[in-house]
Amino acid sequence: MKLSITSLMCKPIVFAHRGASGICFENTMSAFKEAVRQKADGIELDVQLTADGVPVVLHDVDLYRIAGIRKRVSSIHSSELAGVKVGGKLFRRFMGHRIPSLREAVTFCELNRLALNIELKETVSERPENLRAIIDMAIMLDNVHISSFDSEILKNVKAMEPTIETALLVKRKTTEWNRLENYYYVDGFNFHKRLLKEPYSSALIASGKKLRVYGMTGKEAIAAQPPSYISGWITDYPGRFK
Repeated sequence: MKLSITSLMCKPIVFAHRGASGICFENTMSAFKEAVRQKADGIELDVQLTADGVPVVLHDVDLYRIAGIRKRVSSIHSSELAGVKVGGKLFRRFMGHRIPSLREAVTFCELNRLALNIELKETVSERPENLRAIIDMAIMLDNVHISSFDSEILKNVKAMEPTIETALLVKRKTTEWNRLENYYYVDGFNFHKRLLKEPYSSALIASGKKLRVYGMTGKEAIAAQPPSYISGWITDYPGRFK
């Protein structure tokens, strides 16, 4: 069946969640390169801050799960973090990956013409004075948005740089579902596929904002025939959408 230009334009953007993390270790350059190989449209990644305020690509607030080190990333200088190897428990010593900086990831996306979803994590919320540096890196890209579960940090982002796109990661219990208009400082909502049901889906659609769904595997029925209100999929398996 031939696809029209209109249908191609409406197709949701596919973001590789922490890179192609279904195959490679999350938030590493290997995962980002695999995302390119699988023809992802963009990358979703997480940002934490080191002790000296360097934004690095890391999901957890500490290094225990990914590196076996019981330290918060915010207590480690970026020069020390550069020597830390992350990966599977049995292989990280010999085949571990290093933790990329946000600047490195942004440059990678620029060179490969990828969209980028930057999720701000706990250590950024703790030190919002470092936001300006993150925003300055982000605006190097044509297609970028900053997301977070923390609505206050997104409000700060929008105040600093009104032109940058923002997205709130919504939760079933804590989001003001009857007052989504209160989130005037965000341009979109990113949410888990479990919320693709009533009453949440109607509220999200009525907001008129960009909607991106995470937790997708590519095997869901909705992935084959995406509704027009979905702007993007966030998935560990970008190749399944291509």
